[in-house]
Amino acid sequence: MRLSREMVKYMARGIVASLEAKELVKLLKPADAVIQKIEAVILEDAAAEDRLDAEVKKLLASHEAEISKGGMDYRKLFEMTKHKLAQERGIVL
Repeated sequence: MRLSREMVKYMARGIVASLEAKELVKLLKPADAVIQKIEAVILEDAAAEDRLDAEVKKLLASHEAEISKGGMDYRKLFEMTKHKLAQERGIVL
């Protein structure tokens, strides 16, 4: 995961504060509970992306010889594969 838990907490607080300040939402539960739920969603999304990254690495490792023999750019191939799998699985990156 690229974000620390503290950064996620900071972002979640900012989201709630911004929505409340703009009067876009009226919280029916305490702000702390909403913040915790937003944190959980962000962390789960980040974890899903981490799992996808690991799967792509494993997939490309099984084709390592072909990749190097074909002179392909690993980073570009990684990104293309990741986006394709994310699209197939409905994961928003």
